[in-house]
Amino acid sequence: MIDWLTLPQFPCWHPQRIDGGHVLSVDHHGNMEWSSQKFRKVVGSADASIRLKTAAVDADGHGTHITIDGNPVKFLQGHNLWGTDDLVGLVVAFMDKLAPLVGLQPTAWDRQLWLRGCFKVSRADLTRMFRLKSRADALAWIRQAEQTATMPYRGRGQISKGSTLYFGKHSRRSSLKFYAKGQEFDANASPAMKELPALVEYADAALRAEYVIRSMELKRLGLDVAANWEETTASSVTLEVLGKLHMDDYTMITPERIDELRPAVRAVYELWKEGHDIRGMYPKPTFYRYRKQLLDTLSVDIANVQPRDEKPSNVVPLMRVLEATEMTVPDWAYGTHLYAEPRHA
Repeated sequence: MIDWLTLPQFPCWHPQRIDGGHVLSVDHHGNMEWSSQKFRKVVGSADASIRLKTAAVDADGHGTHITIDGNPVKFLQGHNLWGTDDLVGLVVAFMDKLAPLVGLQPTAWDRQLWLRGCFKVSRADLTRMFRLKSRADALAWIRQAEQTATMPYRGRGQISKGSTLYFGKHSRRSSLKFYAKGQEFDANASPAMKELPALVEYADAALRAEYVIRSMELKRLGLDVAANWEETTASSVTLEVLGKLHMDDYTMITPERIDELRPAVRAVYELWKEGHDIRGMYPKPTFYRYRKQLLDTLSVDIANVQPRDEKPSNVVPLMRVLEATEMTVPDWAYGTHLYAEPRHA
């Protein structure tokens, strides 16, 4: 889905300038050196906000274009657990809600430009959600991916902000990140959204992948103009990037699978997980017998000693997640205020 957007020169007539004040620089003599227009914050559904300001005016001082920065899907429906890949449809629906709130008066020609996609895009955040069994599984996948996942030209990811895994965080072109959506939902969702059990349950099992594309990369891809976006563009671009992520082929180790082991083998696994050198604890034939059993059942190699301060996590291979458990808009959300299905007209 399309999440965050920055639209730097969006056509929309308005009678008066829109801003949130100005930042001034004054020299030691008291003379103003420069002035910068601040964004104005506008609140939409469930306290979700968007930032905008006038980007251009005509000879009479009326605004002709605005700059928009924020999350239009969250502005419309109060959350961003799901949304749409339809860029133009999303922006048109968003503008229909925004315009009366701030005195925008789009002309018929403005609306034609919107519908044709005749506006610039300087940032787009594209997301996919993958269902795991729990928030703990999502966090475990992230911890393991930090150690085992790589991307071409970016190498290994880096954990930042506690539990968000970044690839290319400081890139001027694009970055990819993964996080447990349930954790983020707890921290950032509005109180009204947190009171809905269906949303909490949906978020809590989700691993979120978010691909942030900035101006330079959008231009390279030919996606800096909305007219070049099709309804499949967001999906195909994101999946192409995720397909470049290489992760060692770990399998999911669940408590149920561990319980199926014989007590002696289960004890060996627990010792290995705690960082013990199993090879030195058992006679050679016994060690290799346990090694074979754990390789066959859990794909765990007890010949590789684990650091005692880094216990291995239960993880899911990324490709298996992509192929089998991608999350979509739940059926019950259609026709409710929790899903702002875009319309072009």
